[in-house]
Amino acid sequence: MEKKKRKYANFLLKGCLRLREGDKLFIIGYDIIEDFINIIIEEAKIMGINDIETLINYPKEQKELYLTKNYEEIIGSPLMDRTKYNEMARNGYAFLSLSSTMPDYYKEVDPELLAKVSRHQMETIKEYKHYQHKGLIKWNISAVPNEYWAVSLFGNNDVNKLWNLIFDICLINEDNPVEAWNNKMSNLKNRAEYLNSLNIDKLIYENSLGTNVEIGLPNGYLFQSADGDNIVNMPTEEVFTSPDRLRVNGKVYSSKVLIHNNSPIEEFWLEFKDGKVINYDAKVGKEILKSILDTDDGAKYLGEVALVDYDSPISKTNVIFKNTLFDENASCHLALGASFAECIKGGLEMNNEELLELGLNYSKEHVDFFIGTRDLKITAVLKDGSKKVIMNNGNFIMEDKK
Repeated sequence: MEKKKRKYANFLLKGCLRLREGDKLFIIGYDIIEDFINIIIEEAKIMGINDIETLINYPKEQKELYLTKNYEEIIGSPLMDRTKYNEMARNGYAFLSLSSTMPDYYKEVDPELLAKVSRHQMETIKEYKHYQHKGLIKWNISAVPNEYWAVSLFGNNDVNKLWNLIFDICLINEDNPVEAWNNKMSNLKNRAEYLNSLNIDKLIYENSLGTNVEIGLPNGYLFQSADGDNIVNMPTEEVFTSPDRLRVNGKVYSSKVLIHNNSPIEEFWLEFKDGKVINYDAKVGKEILKSILDTDDGAKYLGEVALVDYDSPISKTNVIFKNTLFDENASCHLALGASFAECIKGGLEMNNEELLELGLNYSKEHVDFFIGTRDLKITAVLKDGSKKVIMNNGNFIMEDKK
């Protein structure tokens, strides 16, 4: 297990962030995974990366703050300070965010208080977000197991079982994970190029859950894979673009639980008119869903559409990971909130006002949620009025565009 953890750590540094000797590294993670953070640091130093900074979060102490302090005291605590993100971005560090889910950990905490603090933290890292959205820094989000997560999935604290699932999904058991992911990313890039060649006007989603929605794409849209200067999500199975925020009409139903701020939102739906969410409900977590939508005006509009095969390797595990990083790559998904500048021609050279004018969305928030099902059908309506089915029975179809 130790050998595989080191292989995983090495892959995150070389295969995902694509770091070299002399680069600078900023690691974000929980204290409960500090053993793996230390492995990352050791592997980075072997590569000749010695300028390493960390931001360690302490969920136990942070939860105590939420339960015993008021809002002003919470945001004033050094435990909640995120401004180091801005400093690291300014100084050219590569960001490695280690996602280690703790489902229901904050269930005793007022969800509105959680949301209010989260909004404050996002406001304080706007400079970092600018660097990230403009592609000016390298960044990656990858998962690390913990006992809370294992118990939530398996009913016991078999962390090694969760590690082995992650190793399988992330191709760490391959002889050469970097080569294996290069092949996978090549296939996803081909899929994105096909979609970009179609000259799509809008996408129509339909399934038996009740999803029936039309999503317009902006002129000059670009589908992307998660592989640019580096792989930003590990694992990744998606191609994605940003929609025209004002051309979304209809209703979408979630197909998997969404964990937000370590709290669940289950069996929810959203209704859109002219892009904006005008109605919604959830069987569990409606107040948390409301807090997302209330972040700012942009959080009520879509910022991303992503296409993922229902028969993806993650989906085939039949595990709902309760972690967006994994569950979004087992299912077609959408995202409320911020768009991606790289998802429109010339977007990385544009300011927010220019992007908004072209139909993209701006928000402090970006929350992926899952809508893919075995019977999902997506039809692309092309600019010439013709139609082409691009997903059927939950899986992608790539035909001769003629």
